[in-house]
Amino acid sequence: MHESDLQDTPPSGAECPVRLSREALHAIVGLEPVLHHVHDAVSLLEYRGGEYRYLLNNAAHQRLTGCREIEGQELSQVVGAREAAVLKAYYEECIRTGRPVSYEQEFGLEPGKCVLQSEVSLIAGKDGVHYLFCFSKDVSDLKQAQRKNESLSRWLRAMFSQHRAIQMIFEPDTGHIVDANPAACAFFGYTRNELLSMAIQDLNAHPVDLAEEQRQIDETGGSLFTSLPHRLKNGEIRVLDIYSCLIIDEGRRLRYSINFDATDRERLRDELTREKELLRITLQSIGDGVVTTDNDGRVTGLNRVAQELTGWGQSEAQGKPFADILPLTSEVTGQPVDSPIRAALETGQIVGLANHTELASRGGARIPIADSASPIMDEEGQVRGAVMVFRDMSTEKERHRQIEFLSYRDPLTGLYNRRGIEKALDDLDRVKNLPIAVIMGDVNGLKLTNDVFGHTAGDELLKNVADLLRDCCGAESLVARWGGDEFVAFLPRTCIGTVETVIERIRSAPLSINRGELYLSLSLGCAVKEAREKSLLATLGEAEDYMYHQKLLSGKSYRNAIINTLLATLYEKSNETEAHSKRLEESCHTIGRRLRLSSKEMDELSLLALLHDIGKVSIDPDILQKPGPLTPTEWDEMKRHPEIGCRIARASPELSMIADLILAHHERWDGTGYPRGLKGEDIPLPCRILAMADALDAMVHDRVYRSAMSLPEAIRELERNSGSQFDPTLVPLLVDSLRERLEEPLPV
Repeated sequence: MHESDLQDTPPSGAECPVRLSREALHAIVGLEPVLHHVHDAVSLLEYRGGEYRYLLNNAAHQRLTGCREIEGQELSQVVGAREAAVLKAYYEECIRTGRPVSYEQEFGLEPGKCVLQSEVSLIAGKDGVHYLFCFSKDVSDLKQAQRKNESLSRWLRAMFSQHRAIQMIFEPDTGHIVDANPAACAFFGYTRNELLSMAIQDLNAHPVDLAEEQRQIDETGGSLFTSLPHRLKNGEIRVLDIYSCLIIDEGRRLRYSINFDATDRERLRDELTREKELLRITLQSIGDGVVTTDNDGRVTGLNRVAQELTGWGQSEAQGKPFADILPLTSEVTGQPVDSPIRAALETGQIVGLANHTELASRGGARIPIADSASPIMDEEGQVRGAVMVFRDMSTEKERHRQIEFLSYRDPLTGLYNRRGIEKALDDLDRVKNLPIAVIMGDVNGLKLTNDVFGHTAGDELLKNVADLLRDCCGAESLVARWGGDEFVAFLPRTCIGTVETVIERIRSAPLSINRGELYLSLSLGCAVKEAREKSLLATLGEAEDYMYHQKLLSGKSYRNAIINTLLATLYEKSNETEAHSKRLEESCHTIGRRLRLSSKEMDELSLLALLHDIGKVSIDPDILQKPGPLTPTEWDEMKRHPEIGCRIARASPELSMIADLILAHHERWDGTGYPRGLKGEDIPLPCRILAMADALDAMVHDRVYRSAMSLPEAIRELERNSGSQFDPTLVPLLVDSLRERLEEPLPV
């Protein structure tokens, strides 16, 4: 076993917990779609820093507990502080001992309560991080049955202790009554003393053959059951069921009898006949199909629904093998499945149908069905047949299909939603699809559209965007609505050049709404996953960053207001001008084109040219506008502006991607720059490009402390500082472009 697969040692004296590598733990989490089909509740928690947080819970856990979308939530957030305290005690015991801990947990759900019998097991982790795997079964029905049994037991005990049954003791030879309980007195209408002065024959017709049978039973010590009419004190005749047995009391032979009024037996028999007919009518009326068979699996009955689903009539199906009437096949493979009736007859247990089971009707239709078969037991517990109850799942399956579609699709655009695309990425993120390009798009002005033209126009805009992305990205791409106004597309086997072409095609297409009266645009960013080891989600993040670059550079974007506000403040406090920033951007792009930089890198240069001196907004204006040389103190203050600019950029998510470039824009190739003294290629490339462009612009334009140089003088100054202040590999690129400018003919 590799050293990285070993986890922390369990507590002293504890049993060894389940040991899983991080890869194995990820595999457990990766099994989440499978766990959602498990009937029992499964949840996985992480213990870190004294907190328990849910990593996953399957569909059964969500259904039984009502706890949905709890990934990442702390235990008390999900179940409440009081229940969390109870559960933590079990979890702490599990972590302390390393042994599985069982407990019961009750959830109050309408219309009743759900009781889960749970077992939590420890999956040891590293550095104080542990994982707890909880497996829970719904024992609500069992608990309810136990409560019923306990209630019945109490009732029986109370019944016996209070002698509610008619009970008497008499001498078997003479019939003399020795004792009678209050229930007997109340039933016959005699006092206890009156009954003790009577014989049992005074109350019932005790035929001679019965007396002889009783004598023979007494000799063997057996019990006797019979039914006899009895006369009450008021003359009424009632039939009693008599359960009697011989008892010996200090050598005295006595017969103990428990008697029940059976006068209404015939009436009950008639009622039973009526109930039997009612049951038959009920079976014919219920919405599920019901088929009964004998012990050989031959059909004995079908209700109306079963006849409709199978296409067989009652008389036609009578006596035929079950498999001939209800041929069952797998919806997936089309192969026959095992007969649930045969399994119920052989095992004496309830047998559920396999998932995706179809019934082939007599007319050739294939109907998805569900439910189970149960054995029919007689009073002695012997299997006498079986019954199968099933229902047509066609409507339910179609409803489930629609729900599943809606859960993975955006109902407005028909594209994948975020959940759907995350599921689809498992199949997309494979080596055969490399390189995989990601396009992230954001609709500019959606809120304005909704506010001015109404949400109907906003919906039209989103649908137009969806159609545009589908058309431009191609049939093999995965396109999704990532959020409210954000879209994402994944293009397999697509390099950076191709995806940038796709982006240009998307940008060039107009997005019209409100019958073409308003045109809006998309901010788009892209990135490409080329290596197998690179995360596709990380690539998505890069595309999103690139998209925000576009928003910052777009004059139509509300994010552009952030730049404009900061730059207006800078221009007001210092000698910097918008024209200066534009000249820097042009010079940087000149070098960038000669280096064949990507559009993303060129956008990065544009942002840096605009915002590199943004930290000067915090510098004293007197220092910024001083016409003469700065004092050492003033120079130290001025040198703070890269750090101030870096902090400003990091404070805004829209600018954070160039924060480190702002920090390094005054570094020098020879390492004598500031604030970190970076040297050579440790200085980011955009900063090395900007250093030359900024120096050139300062030399060829007037400053408060000196006059402008000529362009040839500036070229010589650039070459003189190559290898000290500037990157020697970049200086020739700028110098060549400047000399080409000098050779251009003067305008007429």
